[in-house]
Amino acid sequence: MSLGQCFAIALQGLSGSLVTVEADIADGLPMYALLGLPDTALSESRDRVRAALVNCLETWPNKKVTVSLSPAWLP
Repeated sequence: MSLGQCFAIALQGLSGSLVTVEADIADGLPMYALLGLPDTALSESRDRVRAALVNCLETWPNKKVTVSLSPAWLP
């Protein structure tokens, strides 16, 4: 199991809110679960997280990947 955490900023107009990003890579069937945001934002974030990893020249793991974005109340 591999767990990582970082912080990001979500812009809302001219102000920003701190977002905690946690990722866990575990043994199991390959899947990608994204938790913590409303449905519309969740679908966009799913693609952005994967693109960020690939653009860092990392390979996408062939394991169970869970990413949590909080706080969940952000639009």
